[in-house]
Order: sequence, then C-alpha cells, then structure tokens
Amino acid sequence: MKGTVRKRTVIKKAGIMVERESSPSDPSVSVSVVPSGRRSSSDERVHLRRELGLIKAISIVMGSIIGSGIFISPQGVLRGTQSVGLSLIIWLVCGLVSLAGALCFAELSIVTGKSGSQYIYLKEAYGDIPAFLYSWTSSLLMRPGGQAMVTLALGTYMAEFLVPGDCPVPDILIKLFAVLVITFTGFVNAVSVKWTTHLHVVFTVSKVIALLIIVAVGVWMMIQGHTTHISPSVSFHGSNTKVLTLTAAFYQGLYPYDGWGSLNTVYEEVKNPKRNVPLAALIGIPVTIGIYILVNVSYLTVLTPDELIASDAVAVAFAERSLGVMSWVIPLGICISIFGASMGSVLSDARLPYVTSREGHMVHILSMISINRRTPLPGICLEVLIALFLIAIGSFDTLLYGLSFAGWGFYGAAVMAVPVLRYRQPDRPRPFKVPIILAMLVFICSLYLVISPFVNGPDIEIIYACLFILSGLVFYFPFVHFKLRPRVMGRITAFLQKLLIVVPSDYVEPE
Repeated sequence: MKGTVRKRTVIKKAGIMVERESSPSDPSVSVSVVPSGRRSSSDERVHLRRELGLIKAISIVMGSIIGSGIFISPQGVLRGTQSVGLSLIIWLVCGLVSLAGALCFAELSIVTGKSGSQYIYLKEAYGDIPAFLYSWTSSLLMRPGGQAMVTLALGTYMAEFLVPGDCPVPDILIKLFAVLVITFTGFVNAVSVKWTTHLHVVFTVSKVIALLIIVAVGVWMMIQGHTTHISPSVSFHGSNTKVLTLTAAFYQGLYPYDGWGSLNTVYEEVKNPKRNVPLAALIGIPVTIGIYILVNVSYLTVLTPDELIASDAVAVAFAERSLGVMSWVIPLGICISIFGASMGSVLSDARLPYVTSREGHMVHILSMISINRRTPLPGICLEVLIALFLIAIGSFDTLLYGLSFAGWGFYGAAVMAVPVLRYRQPDRPRPFKVPIILAMLVFICSLYLVISPFVNGPDIEIIYACLFILSGLVFYFPFVHFKLRPRVMGRITAFLQKLLIVVPSDYVEPE
C-alpha cells in the first residue's frame, strides 16, 4: 500500500516482538505478534483462549442470572398480579421464556460461530444498522448502567451493615463501596479469564447456598403448617385479570432472569461450544427457575402478601422474622450474590465492544486483546469507566428504566433471526436446532412487552429510550457507513496500544 512503512518494535514488558504496519493516517499495529527472537508466521496468533468447560459455562449462566433480582422483585410481581397464585405463574412463565430465548441464542451462536450474542445475530439477519444500534445502546448505557445499579445496591447493603442503626448512611459511602466492587471485578477480569471463572464458580455456589437456606426455612415452616397464603383455595383470590396491565409484573419477573444470554457473549471461549452452550442453558436455567419459585413460596410462609409488598428488602425482612440471631446470613448471601453477578457481567459485557469493534462498528482499539493475559482489556476498561461515571452522577434510573423496555425489543428481533437465518442460510451446519415455535413464543412475548406501554400511554422513560437509540444514527452514517477516519484516531490508537500492551486479535474460526 502506498505510504505504508514497515518496522519492528519490541515491547519489553511482554517480551514480544511486534511486526507493525503503519501509515501517516493510521499508525496502529495491524499485524501479528511473535515471541521476541522469532520471526512472525501465520502460526503465531493472538486470540482469546477456550478456557470455559461445562461447569464454568453453567456457573456463568446461573451466576449471571442470580443477582439482586430475586431479593427485590417479588414485591413488584405480587403487586402487579394482586394474588399469590398468579405471581407464581408469572415467575414460571418468565423462567420458561428465558429458557426458550437461551436455546434460540444457543442455535444462533453455533450457526454464526462467534461471540457477541445479539449483536452478531442482528447483523447477520438484518444488516449493519440494527446491529449497530443495539451495540450503541447496550455497550454505552444498558450494560454499564446495569453494572452501576447492581453495585450501588451492593454498596447500600454493605454500608448499612457497617454504619450503626441510628446513623444515616452517607451516600458517598455507598458510592465508594460500589466503586471498589467495580474496580476489583474489572481488575480480575482484565488479569485472567481463568481466575474470573474460578471465582464465578465459587460465588455461584455461595449464592445458591444462600437461596437454599431460604428454601429450607420455608419447607420447615410448611411442615409446621404455615401454608395459609400459598393454599390453592385462596392463592388466586383477587387476581389481576386485565392482560395489558400485567406488563409491569412481567417486567419485574423477567428482570431476575436477565443474563440468560450472557454465555453466548463469550461463545468463542467455551470448550466444545456446540455441546456445552445449549447444555449449560438446559441445566442452569431450569435449576434457577425451581429455586426462584421455591424462594417465593418460602417468603410467603413467613410474611403475609401485604408485608411482602410493603417490604423494600423482602429477603432481609424474611431473615429477621425467621432466623433470629442468624439473620445476618441472608444479607451476607445477598452481598455474595450481587458481587458474583457483577463479576460475571463484566466478563460478558466487555466482549460486546470487542466483537463490535472487530466487525468495524466501533473504534479499532476495542478489538484488541492483552498480549500477556489474552483478555479484551480495552473493552473491559470501557465498560468499567462508563459504570464508574454513572455511579458518580447517580441520576440515570429514568433512562435505564426506559432502556429495559428497549432491551426486549432487541431480544425479540434477535430470536427471530432463527427462522430468518434458516431461510437465508439453509446450508449452514446446525447440530443443535430449537423448535421454531420457541422463537415465535419469545417474539410474541417481546412484542407484548414493547407494545403494551404504548397502549397504556407511553411514559417519558420510553420516549427517552427511543431518542437515545436513534441518536446512534448520528455516529453510524459518518463513521461506519461512510468510513470516516479522522487522522488523530490512528495516533490515539497507537498510544493506547503502548499503554495497555494490546494488539489486534488474529481471528480464529471457531470449531
């Protein structure tokens, strides 16, 4: 290429020699890296390693799902349904919808052979614009915003535990704990995928044990005859029968299951993914559904429906009423649960900008990985920094509420990629295929969740969400469609490469 200068540079910290192609307009590294003292060859490639076996895959599915939702959503589901029986049905339906969506995503991951989850499915099925708008919305707000909300919840529990009961909890202390948690989880994810997944397994087991303690107490209370509120004869009394007004209950019920697609975001790092990705969903999600339903039943063996609705922290109220001096076990379990979910979220969230950049829809630096650690370090830094910014400003709840509505619009479009790609690409191998009815059911559910708010009169949050999504087009057309590349971006990319010691991954086609 005219104007291209080739030279070799040794990065001393990595002990690696980089054969580098640069030009005045783009001085970033663009070729492979090899151990110093050796010449480059096509066999020396830097890419993400497959380090996730079946147990770790299941822990990612369950660990990403089980977070703060099961401890705060029961009151919202019960308030929306107005009866115990219907609330339990909502919990079951939401779990089955999540399982169906996860199986659809498993087929799509195997067909496309790439990490990136919804972004890749939308791109292959519908083209660049829907994929870019999803990445724009998810990478820059939904995912880091969710991280910020979860860690602020954890910070609240930790601050209340340390501050004496009569003293108000300083807001700055809550934010400090949230910052520490995000910084630590980001550091672990940046250092090693193996460390991250080992810790993920530990935290997943710990949070399941905490939930099983609640279940065990509930079973003991039922044996003693505390079944008044869960008796079939009274549990459906007063149920809300207006279908369109159940939207809020569905949103509250689906929130604790959010994360069912997290494993697909790291598809390229799963061992034997054609077997382990669908199997992890088939094992992890049904177990989670069973635990969630039993936990809700347990809550109602100790608390009345009115007490459950009135409680801001139902699990804590349950523990104080039933465990006595051991009530601290449940708040500890909540902290472990939220921390583990945060660890898994950073693992999956950072892969989205990595894949998006690799496809040419984000700045080039985000497609690079650490030479030493083989982790998508720039993507991790991006997600952590945005989450820290959102924690600092602390006023993003309204926009995120609206974007949770948008999230289900993207889910619906993504699952419909199953029939679209079967029609458009019938010759691609599909060792795992879902019944097409599952994709249709998830699509109908998402359509209901997206349309219902407009039927009832759209809230201002919905309007904000739509405006934010559409604002992505301002960046799409000049920088993606017309491929505008400001000269300064090449210099910034080269500087960040040297700072982070990262290089472009040499993409290896998945098995």
